[in-house]
Amino acid sequence: MSMGISPFPALIRALPSFPASHNTTLLSYITPTTLSPPVYYAPRPSLLSFISDKHLSLAGPFVVYWVLSIMWHVIDTAGVPYFEKRRIHESPEMLARNRATVRQVVEAVVWQQVVQTIFGLVFLDDEHFHSPAEHIAAMAGYAPRVADAVLLVAGPRAGIELLKNHGQAIVAWAYWWGVPIAQLLAGFVFIDTWQYMLHRGMHMSPFLYRYLHSVHHRLYVPYAFGALYNHPVEGLLLDTIGAGLAAEVCGMSIRTATALFCISTAKTIDDHCGYRIWWDPCQLLFANNADYHDIHHQAFGIKANFSQPFFITWDRLLGTQMTREQANARTRRHLPAKDADAPARDLASKIE
Repeated sequence: MSMGISPFPALIRALPSFPASHNTTLLSYITPTTLSPPVYYAPRPSLLSFISDKHLSLAGPFVVYWVLSIMWHVIDTAGVPYFEKRRIHESPEMLARNRATVRQVVEAVVWQQVVQTIFGLVFLDDEHFHSPAEHIAAMAGYAPRVADAVLLVAGPRAGIELLKNHGQAIVAWAYWWGVPIAQLLAGFVFIDTWQYMLHRGMHMSPFLYRYLHSVHHRLYVPYAFGALYNHPVEGLLLDTIGAGLAAEVCGMSIRTATALFCISTAKTIDDHCGYRIWWDPCQLLFANNADYHDIHHQAFGIKANFSQPFFITWDRLLGTQMTREQANARTRRHLPAKDADAPARDLASKIE
């Protein structure tokens, strides 16, 4: 698996091409001649001096997992009234209903992370360090297709003026921000699709559920550091290979892939945290959150809410979504009064 300077997305390359986009005079206006990197750019072979980018892409998710898990564990055991009011389940309920010990969970998670690391060491390549001249050359390759996109959206006359006045800034933005953001979003969609299909398949197949996925469902009441409590084969298929393929298919650089791996890890932990907290970024921005995923861990919701970890699109499209209101109706329970943030959370905008 080799990740380098990202090629322009296939979707953009498929757009109609305008003759003006290949005019050498116009291209001279819009092609950046200096690097002008963004704040996240590190002009050295590795982002951090003490570790290569390849090894950072493997260590990053590990660090994120345990730092966030410990943070949630502290919250879980501290008894702070603010958080106690926002628990999805009572703490004694967790101890009574879960069929896996803390030691079993930790051992399984560490084993999955060891497999994940070995997989990355074998299949990820060290990325060639790109000099400023190489970045500028890459932006020159972007320029005609950026011009095509501008002319298509703004029209020939307005597009030409826009490119003459702001072309270099537009090309630089597309290179440093537009394409990496699009790749991350595409990676989210790929991971969601991959995990939905495998996850639902494991529930539909008695064999796969019994011998693989039932391990994860020993946690009826999820908690943060149990997010990756899986059978080793499921962990390899669902998380490790899925994320690696997402980075490869979306043409990510190793640093963009590192961001994808760390974000998806943080999101998965948050989905198992056991709290409804409206201002938590993962719960504020995504309808697929801790409360949504908790329904899937209950007996009445085990055939619903397969989507993970970002969006609920596949559940909606394929009719497998169960809302909290529907779950409460199934159990003849109402939303607990302790959920003090419900009104604010309902007003919060969510990406679905």
